[in-house]
Amino acid sequence: MTKRQAAADADPAADGASTQTASSRRRERERREMRARLLEAAREIAAEEGWPAVTIRRIADRLEYASPILYQHFSGKDALLLELVGIGFRELTDMLDAARKAPPERVLETLARAYWRFAFSAPELYQAMNGLDGVPFGTAATPSEARQAFRTVRAELLRLAAARQRDLTDPDGAVDTIWAFLHGFVSLAMSRRIAGGPKRAQALLLRGLPPLFDSLLR
Repeated sequence: MTKRQAAADADPAADGASTQTASSRRRERERREMRARLLEAAREIAAEEGWPAVTIRRIADRLEYASPILYQHFSGKDALLLELVGIGFRELTDMLDAARKAPPERVLETLARAYWRFAFSAPELYQAMNGLDGVPFGTAATPSEARQAFRTVRAELLRLAAARQRDLTDPDGAVDTIWAFLHGFVSLAMSRRIAGGPKRAQALLLRGLPPLFDSLLR
């Protein structure tokens, strides 16, 4: 007789509770897997046709499910997009974290390359995060994942300033400025509005970032 069987003989309710817990875990795992499939399908459609083409019906058709099943997981397209925004900022933050291991003189380059690599490795996700291609952001509040990405960049800019024995005039403003610079170059490169394409655009970004940062110091 196994220990579990002995325990069940001693307390039948315990075995029932264990079975219920296992069933609950299975249902939760299946729920997570379904949500992941829905999010992945949305990204695939966006990558192929743009975010305006993403609808609950289109996602359902791709997965060969009835639309009502999808509404068990997301209240609508905006709710799905908001979750994707969170996923995107978490992935971006993971990439930006690489700057923590870089020596101070490489911080700006490491941040810029990580940001660029993320944007061009998942352009449809980047567009959703930044409201491009007609995608609504979904909320007036800044997602917690976006705040974490902001804090990561802020900490690294402060570390670089300290290494130079200087201060940032306005740390939050410095993050906004650097972020706008990065986003501007990425957006223009994605739309092919910089002569020479993304490769030259990235080179121009890396060349212009140091003097921009210097202008934010005191």
